[in-house]
Amino acid sequence: MSFATPGLLIVRTVSGRPAFILLLLFCIGLIGEVDYQMIPPLLPLIATEFSATTSAAARSVPAYSIASAAFSLLFGYLSDHFGRKRFIQMGLVCLSATCACSFASPSLGVFVLARFLSGMATGAIGTAATSYAADYFSYDRRGRAMGILSTAYFAAAILGIPSATAIAARWGWRPLFLISATTALLCSLLAWKYIQAEAHSQILEIGSRRRLSLSRSREVLSLCLRRRDTLSVLLASPLSSGAIVAFITFLSTHLIVQQRVTVQQVGLVFLLSGVASLAGAPLSGVVADRWAKKPPLVLSGLVLSVCVVSVPWMAWGPGLFAVLALTGLSIAFRMAPLLAITTELVSPAERGTFLALRNALSQLGIAASTLSASYIFSAGSYAWVGAFSAVLATISSLVILLFVREPSQLAK
Repeated sequence: MSFATPGLLIVRTVSGRPAFILLLLFCIGLIGEVDYQMIPPLLPLIATEFSATTSAAARSVPAYSIASAAFSLLFGYLSDHFGRKRFIQMGLVCLSATCACSFASPSLGVFVLARFLSGMATGAIGTAATSYAADYFSYDRRGRAMGILSTAYFAAAILGIPSATAIAARWGWRPLFLISATTALLCSLLAWKYIQAEAHSQILEIGSRRRLSLSRSREVLSLCLRRRDTLSVLLASPLSSGAIVAFITFLSTHLIVQQRVTVQQVGLVFLLSGVASLAGAPLSGVVADRWAKKPPLVLSGLVLSVCVVSVPWMAWGPGLFAVLALTGLSIAFRMAPLLAITTELVSPAERGTFLALRNALSQLGIAASTLSASYIFSAGSYAWVGAFSAVLATISSLVILLFVREPSQLAK
């Protein structure tokens, strides 16, 4: 497994539209994030429509997540052999079809199945689109690119979800899936026209030297697990993701029960943190490209640790708001440098597989940490959840600090 060199594959073959390509990839990511994040606030409406309980309707959430994590491994590996474009385009077409199925679902069972298939589609889209961005942008510019792409997550939470709930409150939840289906189909047409695939000679080169087989996939995964830097990233990613989600999951309960604030006030706090994250994501990419990727990644992780352990002890007021805004900023500052480093540690021919493996492990880390935090919260208090999250975030930062070298230094 060799190190990737800047601009090895796609950057040599595509036409010069970096700003438009980045905007298109951002829109593609935004579609997937809105499609996923809009379900929880819509669960009561969906349950009422199908005369079911909210807990029954909530099965659509893990169905989507499991499918996305599992199939991203398959599609990430296949995209290394057959190119990213076809999986971006086919994933968008499939997402459009499954969203249309969600729109027309006659029963809850069909809806859950449609959401499972949507998860499969986004598993292909997310991995292939991020890998394409890494192929397209050289390492010295990749921080900015990943910073902009990562804003899709925060933009979906701040802009997409409020808009979706407003539409659902007036016209119901079904039109939202019709909008998603139309938007995904439009983006698939734009991807077909403007995203160019690898040159034919490059596809043959990858295929002749790295044959598509189960043994080859095991070889790639084995190499990722044997190398210190790739193994460290695979360990650090689920730790940091788990720390963030465990902390956020019980934050609103803590504020409502312990601080005795209203749901509307909690929503404003999340909005403040989200705005800070939205501003910090592209800024982190600029900082990472100007100096280095590793320092802001490690520093933001340590700042995050201090924030999550402090929040449970703070009273409602400006101090708490400032710390939560700093929490959102530190979360955003981790994403672009981590993605830039992750996509540079392996060669482009193995990038999709490695990125998919990292994403799948992050989902497992989120599930494990959230489950652990639920027991901690029940047995103790939110302060223990904050301490638990701080430990995970600190370990993640120390793993990056001690065992991962800046890819630009390794290339030298």
